[in-house]
Amino acid sequence: MEYRWNPENLSEVLALPAAVVDKHIKMAGVQQLKVLLWLARKGKGSFQPEACSKALGISPAECSDALQYWLETGILLPAQSPSASPSLSPETFPASPPAAQSQTPSPAPSEPRPAPRPRPVNPQLAEVLARREQSGEFTYLLDTASARLGRPLSHGDMETLLYLYDTAGLPAEVILMVVAYAAAEGKMNMRYIEKVALNWVDQGIVTIAAAEDHLCRLERRQRAWATVQSLCEMAKAPSSRALDSAEKWLEEWHMDEGLIRLAYDKCVEKTGEFQYKYMDRILERWHLDGIDTPEKAQAQSSGKSAAPAHTSLDLDEYENMVRNYVPVYKKG
Repeated sequence: MEYRWNPENLSEVLALPAAVVDKHIKMAGVQQLKVLLWLARKGKGSFQPEACSKALGISPAECSDALQYWLETGILLPAQSPSASPSLSPETFPASPPAAQSQTPSPAPSEPRPAPRPRPVNPQLAEVLARREQSGEFTYLLDTASARLGRPLSHGDMETLLYLYDTAGLPAEVILMVVAYAAAEGKMNMRYIEKVALNWVDQGIVTIAAAEDHLCRLERRQRAWATVQSLCEMAKAPSSRALDSAEKWLEEWHMDEGLIRLAYDKCVEKTGEFQYKYMDRILERWHLDGIDTPEKAQAQSSGKSAAPAHTSLDLDEYENMVRNYVPVYKKG
């Protein structure tokens, strides 16, 4: 389809840098492009967030955030800046003018102290744009993360992804596995994604194989807890240790579901609530004694011969012992 400009609309025109289209048409979001067009028409070198907000129907904070994108990319400059600079971060400008030289000689420098480990600092947007031009894998990471989150990435999102990719050293596929996990959990904000990714790094989960193993274990824990929750008719959210216990009972010990329910009933009877530590001690004793059905557990509790002779401990007595047990540690 061919087209031409309507000459009736060419009585007034706007001038925009070609770089807006050549370099930023894929990176800039809708709000950022709207703000730039509004500035070209109404800004006159002065930015008023309230006026921009009223014209575009977005908040003043979002207008200011969009303006910052064009400042960081160098398309716009602060009024006092004579030329473009690679970054508009505070480090670019001196905090104060240089002081006049003093007549008094400066003291000899003291021994340098070891600097504290700096807090992680996300890259600036200019670095993101440069890295995107250099690395096809990073471009793939940005595009795929946006698709999995179902929304365009903000420049803050892109800065965080570059931090995880370059500084934290996670491969793109591992980062995308974190993104997919966060999306499945319904937590699609970049702060949560960064927290999970750095937690994986701390655990040494930095390869696709390690990430797959970790995700499989998380799935087993959730599946085991769902079974325990259903058996015990509970609605409370589990702690991490409760998830670990549920996985142990069902995936490692292969406990009978009836035994888990019986242990829960005993726990509530004695404590008035679910306590995974209390249940874990009851189930551990049954597991060690080879008791694999509720009938055997009840027989052991009543002193019948269904359980092995050396394990015919009264269950109520055992539970009291468990509750009052205090470990004693001896030096080796």
